[in-house]
Amino acid sequence: MFDEHGKSRGFHDPANVLNDLTGKEWIFSTKTVIPKHYPSSFRQDLRNQHGGQKPPELCAELIKTFTKENEVVLDPFAGVGGTLIACSLTNRQGFGVELNGKWIKIYQEVCSLEKIKPQPLFLADSCTFLKEYNFPTIDFILTDVPYWNMDAVEKSKGVYKKHGEAAKDVYSKKSKLNRFNEESPTKDEWRNTMLSVFNTCYLRLKPGGYCAVFIGNMYTNGEYHLLNAELSEILKTIGYVLKGEIIWYDVAKKLHLYGINYSWIPSVVHQFIMIFRKEKKDDKRK
Repeated sequence: MFDEHGKSRGFHDPANVLNDLTGKEWIFSTKTVIPKHYPSSFRQDLRNQHGGQKPPELCAELIKTFTKENEVVLDPFAGVGGTLIACSLTNRQGFGVELNGKWIKIYQEVCSLEKIKPQPLFLADSCTFLKEYNFPTIDFILTDVPYWNMDAVEKSKGVYKKHGEAAKDVYSKKSKLNRFNEESPTKDEWRNTMLSVFNTCYLRLKPGGYCAVFIGNMYTNGEYHLLNAELSEILKTIGYVLKGEIIWYDVAKKLHLYGINYSWIPSVVHQFIMIFRKEKKDDKRK
């Protein structure tokens, strides 16, 4: 098998029913840390209006790991369509659901400017829409979920100064995202949303199909919250089996100043990609 540059990709084992990767490609796809910055692409200036957009190239790598060509990928929190752009790049059939029409318009504009085949992206609430729409059987779920109340809290506040210089105001504003209509959701509201959406997704996902979820842990109100662990417990109650986690470390991400001289507060520069599977009852290869 050869890539677009005529370079050998290696050999694909016909017994591989999960994806179209060669042996050496699959080895790299199982690495649990991705220390990589993805350069600006696909009109990132537009997509960055959404504070949580993910690189389509990273989404494409995940899609190629967990599906074959022409299979169906669902993103129930589609945002500006990183998953859907990746589906077009990898010749998969994508479906997205998004609550905010602004992000859908940006996705459609990006597809038009980049001459990318648009995938179906529905303006709806996944909590109800996924139960009603007649999707085909889903082969893979790839999504970036809301991070509890991170969408509503301020990024930073207060002032800072360098030695010998006057104090400066810290850049402070709320996140550009908001799933909960300008209100800060309680942890229980966040959990209930995750439970509702992923329960319906589970019913639509084929036996043996995988689900990959971007999730970041967060520090708020003086406490660090392991959202990846909480989300894993929610999905476990539904029936998903946690298969592992991938840490995506964007090496170009800026460090932020929070508690220096007062307390130790983490400057989070990584996100988790949690990998789940809907097991086949008779599958012994687990």
